[in-house]
Amino acid sequence: MTKEQEEQAFTITDKRGFREDGEARAPEDSQKPQEKPITEPSSKEEAKSAQQDIPPRPAIDFPSYLLSYYTQGLVLMGEIPNPYTNKKEEDIEAARHTIDILNMLEEKTKGNLSNDERQLLENVLYELRMKYMAKTNRIKI
Repeated sequence: MTKEQEEQAFTITDKRGFREDGEARAPEDSQKPQEKPITEPSSKEEAKSAQQDIPPRPAIDFPSYLLSYYTQGLVLMGEIPNPYTNKKEEDIEAARHTIDILNMLEEKTKGNLSNDERQLLENVLYELRMKYMAKTNRIKI
């Protein structure tokens, strides 16, 4: 380490009651905390490559929140494959629960949404309800 890197480093003190292997620390171990120096990346290229490994997260807004429930409902009704198993699976009761959550959101946000948000919520609920009705043989699409 160069002198500049040593000046940028900081120390983390481990005060947990367990060692790294999961065993309980002896009383004398817990009084002497382990220190692990953490350093900043030495170059801009290293910092940039570390950031490129992490995919960007989508913006947190009401439409993306609604669409996450919509996607969850489609997965639960077997309309699209489960992203973890890549298989179409059905859990109609869980799908109904997702529709109920969206219905509650509609009731609780009445008058507080923009026209676009309100329309998106109405469309998502309509589509999920129709697919649910078709899955439970209440209607034919």
